[in-house]
Amino acid sequence: MDELKKVLLAGIGLTAMTYDKAEKFVKELMDKGRLTLDEGKELQSELKRRSQEEAKDLLGQIKEKSQSLQYATKEDLQRLEGKLDALLEELKQSKSDE
Repeated sequence: MDELKKVLLAGIGLTAMTYDKAEKFVKELMDKGRLTLDEGKELQSELKRRSQEEAKDLLGQIKEKSQSLQYATKEDLQRLEGKLDALLEELKQSKSDE
């Protein structure tokens, strides 16, 4: 699960970094007069909307893929430990009987 979280955070970080760079580029275009203030605001809002959509899509894909995974619960581990303890005890008894 930790690996999945790392991939998710990396994807979100990349999306945020890309949005920040795009926003900076739009501001540069506005400063140089290649975009009007209204065009710049419109472009920034479109970039923000798209980056949010991409982040949601990424989260959806990860959620979809992770639903098919089954993780061991504490109860599963306790049950397995109990079985191992019982097997070790049987092994110990077998060796002492010899």
